Amino acid sequence: MAESPIPIAEIDHGPSKFDQFLDQHTSKLVIGAILIALGVIGYVIYSGLARAKAEEAGASVIAAENASDYQDVIKSWPKTKSAESAMLLLAGVQWEESQADSIQTLRDFLSNHPEHPAAATAKVSLGLRLAEQDKKDEAITLLTEVANDANASFIAPLACITLGDLAKVSGNTNQAKTWYEKATEDPAEQGNTYLDTAQARIALVNALPPTKIQPAPPAPATPPTPNAPTPTIPTPPTPGAATSTPPTPPVPPVLPPLVEPDTPETDPKKNVEENPTQSPEGGSAQ
Repeated sequence: MAESPIPIAEIDHGPSKFDQFLDQHTSKLVIGAILIALGVIGYVIYSGLARAKAEEAGASVIAAENASDYQDVIKSWPKTKSAESAMLLLAGVQWEESQADSIQTLRDFLSNHPEHPAAATAKVSLGLRLAEQDKKDEAITLLTEVANDANASFIAPLACITLGDLAKVSGNTNQAKTWYEKATEDPAEQGNTYLDTAQARIALVNALPPTKIQPAPPAPATPPTPNAPTPTIPTPPTPGAATSTPPTPPVPPVLPPLVEPDTPETDPKKNVEENPTQSPEGGSAQ
């Protein structure tokens, strides 16, 4: 009796397991795809709105001109980079109006945004303002943190110069020179903006500040002598000036002679003798 052949494999003509999975979970897959699509659309919309919001906030910071404008930016767009930048700008404007408000704004900024890229700048700004108010201990603490911060090399020289100035005012010229020399360093090789200022401080670190000399009091005025005649000082003649002509002395009068000389024109007797035909009275003789 012949043996029947043994099949190598059986062919299953029913639906595959993948088809069965699709049949069982088609609705779920469709819902999942819809949710993914909605999520992508929502992210795009949110990103666009956030970008537009950030651009609008940035434009508002640029257009701000006074403390009120910066405060509006902080209130209208909180938790944005523009609002954080507005806080630093607000502190600068407030210093002219209220130093206490300016210092408090810087404190709030450092408390709420300690990792902000401008945190080192805010520390230096706060340190300078505290030093101006003679709060030197707190100012030195903040400025020293920045001076020793490797990530704040762009602003650290200014902190070092300020620390040197405070040390020099206190009379510690050696410590002042150390800070000034540190201010000339540029470990990040990004260019030291304050190099010239630091070198000028080093050149004058041992110079004494100028002292103000009080002028001598004026001499007391001598009172005039009562009823004393005022001496007259003759004015010397000016060299080369024309001198006045002295007056001409008077000419004495010419006196007439003591005896009047005889003249033929004036002696009537003689005329009669010479001309007997003419009377003395001038008539002719009869």
